[in-house]
Amino acid sequence: MEFDKRTLLAFILIGLVLAFVYSPFYQKWVAPDRYERNQNQIAAQDTLTASSQEEQERPSPKAMDQISHETQLSATKRSPQAYHDIAAKSIAVETPLFRIEISSKGASLQQAILKDYTDSEGQFVHLLPAQNEGNLGLSYYHVDGDTINTLEWNFSCDSDTLLTLDRTASATVSFVLPWSGDAQIRKVYTFYGDRYDFDLAVQFINMQHHVDEKVYYLDSPTGLMSTEKRLADDMHYAKVVLASGKRIEKDYKDKGRLYHEAGSFDWMAVRTKYFTLVMMPENRQATSAKVFLQEVAQKPSGEKWKKFAISLGMPFLNTPREGDHFRIYVGPLDDDLLKSYGRNLEKTMDFGAKIIQPFSIAILWTFKKIHTVVPNYGVVLIIFAFLIKLIVWPLTHKSYESMNKMKLLQPKLEELKEKCGNDQQRYQKEMMELYKREKVNPMSGCLPMVLQMPLLYGLFIVFRSTIELRGAGFIGWIKDLSMPDTVYTLPFSIPIYGNGVNVLPLLMGATMIWQQKMSVTDPKQKAMVYMMPIFFILLFNTFPSGLNLYYALFNVLSILQQKLSQKTPAPQINDKAKKLKQR
Repeated sequence: MEFDKRTLLAFILIGLVLAFVYSPFYQKWVAPDRYERNQNQIAAQDTLTASSQEEQERPSPKAMDQISHETQLSATKRSPQAYHDIAAKSIAVETPLFRIEISSKGASLQQAILKDYTDSEGQFVHLLPAQNEGNLGLSYYHVDGDTINTLEWNFSCDSDTLLTLDRTASATVSFVLPWSGDAQIRKVYTFYGDRYDFDLAVQFINMQHHVDEKVYYLDSPTGLMSTEKRLADDMHYAKVVLASGKRIEKDYKDKGRLYHEAGSFDWMAVRTKYFTLVMMPENRQATSAKVFLQEVAQKPSGEKWKKFAISLGMPFLNTPREGDHFRIYVGPLDDDLLKSYGRNLEKTMDFGAKIIQPFSIAILWTFKKIHTVVPNYGVVLIIFAFLIKLIVWPLTHKSYESMNKMKLLQPKLEELKEKCGNDQQRYQKEMMELYKREKVNPMSGCLPMVLQMPLLYGLFIVFRSTIELRGAGFIGWIKDLSMPDTVYTLPFSIPIYGNGVNVLPLLMGATMIWQQKMSVTDPKQKAMVYMMPIFFILLFNTFPSGLNLYYALFNVLSILQQKLSQKTPAPQINDKAKKLKQR
């Protein structure tokens, strides 16, 4: 029994030794090279085994053809049929008003050049960024979850590469993107020789098994170029406008944020200071809209260009023939022109706060009416200043009469000061009784300025943001009434004043000083004679030269009126003043 126990123990020990010797740990420790070779052999054997199994399980040639057909069918659902065979092409449409360039890539709007307007370098205005295609492209969500953008492919087009239209002509350009089977997307542009707008018809034919989420988008992702010399001024007015009935939404200011609006929308626009692009569905309303803002730093100034990407979502009802008609406006922010569409497009314009808008609109209307007879807007402005002075003449005349009475009351006021001594409360009370008795308003001297403030603000809006005054010169160095009349640029910038030396703000300040000297009668207010004009010179230096010209001219007319009023002083006060002197 003892032997049997020892034999069993020996076998156990031998087994443990053999297990240890053949273990990966022992082999790797004692003979690492042999262990690596063995592992490589095992891996190679596994590969051969797997290949053998794959060969046995491989489908027959007939089954392989079926799989290939299904793969190709899936691909054609997401991409057009034979789109590689369609060559790239660019079509230009020339009219007396603009040159439109369309790329076959996405059948998209590539450029819009306006012939009636020039930029700061004297070239025709280019509204779209160069080499930045994609406007009026189509996008949608595919049934398999992908986002499809037709800008990836070339549409076919049989049109000539250049179409020239006179004011009475029109032309149609058709693009087709064939899909799988009999499915296709069509885009048809129609242009007119005498209009800034053109028509766009979009058709989805037998695409009901491709488009998901019951919506497709008409996109304008590139934004509008800045067309002005002062980028910051141009971008101050850059915005997106979304219209739903009488509700006009303009507040899309957060950069890097995607706004996704749902509702019923009549049109959508992106604008700069003077120009706009508007997308208007004609046959039905849009059901959604997207807005995305990027601010792109421009070299070398570092100023920010606002790049607005916009999309208008249209309903897709899954019928064999889906489509919409759009009217696209690419042109100036002309109030009369925009009103002619009867769709509240004039709401894209900025006439200031609601309380100022009636003044701005009335001023612009008056300017246009006078301009039909007088071709120079500088002369129009002079005529306008005379008209305003005639309108406010009765009110300002009473104001100046009151100011003259105030001067004649100075001896009585001095007597009151002596009489009341240091009792300021008594002095104030008796002074107010004197004003009441003599029917004098001490604040009447402020009336001319108060009357001017709404007009000045309205003029500021009109000169700064309406296309009619853009580039309108007057005489000599005044080349553009919508811009400062800069004669010299300083190598540094002064706070509020800026770096431009302008003549008209200085002239306006001089007329203010002259007028203030005629108005201020209290010696304690002598400092105001210079303080307010200096402040206005600093503030108005960067304002449009037209505004400064108007203000200076109006001040000159007010000075003349004030001198005329001084020649006929109130006899009642004169008599009392004489009696006071005799005492």
